[in-house]
Amino acid sequence: MTADNPRRTEVAELARLLPAPPERDLPPGRQQALKEHLISELRLADTPPEGQAASLRRRRRKAMILSAAAGVAALAAVAIMLSLLPGNTSGASPAAARLLAKIASTAARQPGPQVRDSQFWYIKSWVSYLSCNGGSGNNCVLEKPHEREIWQSVSNQCVTGLLREYGQNTPLTFSTNYLHCPYQGGVHDPTYRFLQSLPIDPHALLNLIEREMQGQQPGPEEAFTTIGDLLGEAIAPPRVSAALYWAAALIPGVTVVRDATDAIGRHGIAVAMTYQSVRTEWIFSRQTLQYLGEREVNLANGSSAGVTAVLQRAFVNHAGQVPR
Repeated sequence: MTADNPRRTEVAELARLLPAPPERDLPPGRQQALKEHLISELRLADTPPEGQAASLRRRRRKAMILSAAAGVAALAAVAIMLSLLPGNTSGASPAAARLLAKIASTAARQPGPQVRDSQFWYIKSWVSYLSCNGGSGNNCVLEKPHEREIWQSVSNQCVTGLLREYGQNTPLTFSTNYLHCPYQGGVHDPTYRFLQSLPIDPHALLNLIEREMQGQQPGPEEAFTTIGDLLGEAIAPPRVSAALYWAAALIPGVTVVRDATDAIGRHGIAVAMTYQSVRTEWIFSRQTLQYLGEREVNLANGSSAGVTAVLQRAFVNHAGQVPR
């Protein structure tokens, strides 16, 4: 038996689970802007009705900021990705790192959209979040699953966006007290233009994310959460999406969940991080490796602590416009 047999076994297992894939410092003023965002992620022009607040604050929740031939092909793809994976022995589990490598490779091959500064990104999801009265963890219930639509300027956080949830439209605005408009956002409040500016080297990208978490008890789970927010309710350029997956592979404690279900019942494979008995899962299609949604599971009792499913992403010309 050769020394690398366990490694080959893990690669073979991943190939069985998945099909072959289809053919440093912050800029001046950013720290002051982040200070404002520590107070509130989104400033709402209108106060939301009671019962909506938990959902509106959902983003940045933990940071408090805002065949045989096919098998051979899959093995070859994994081998290529393994050769490219940055050397970091303290990162994700080997299975998670290999899965993230395949996901990153798939993401990087997606076509890059042509986006105008005047446009908005549109994201429609089906969601259910844990709602806690008075901020107490002792009185929490999983809210009824519902549709959520959000429109946000691709280039300027000073431009009013829109949230449509619970049958109501809520304008989304940032306080400009500490911002110099136009403002492209940051790691915790990104626009598409900001995401375009991120480094595509995974080490540099993870370092940037960790720097922006300074003073917020940064740790592996916070980096995982921040990357998850950038993947879940945002649209990143293909190469940046790929870099985010590579960066996640550098985070200690990231593992694989072989079967996970999103908010509309789609089954997939997930990469996950567990913190204080709650496991956060990013769910991907086994067939396409496309991102499906996110699920949080309370491991103490097996209950759901929140689940989402991304239904549609697009760029539109104005807030409120629904793509075909």
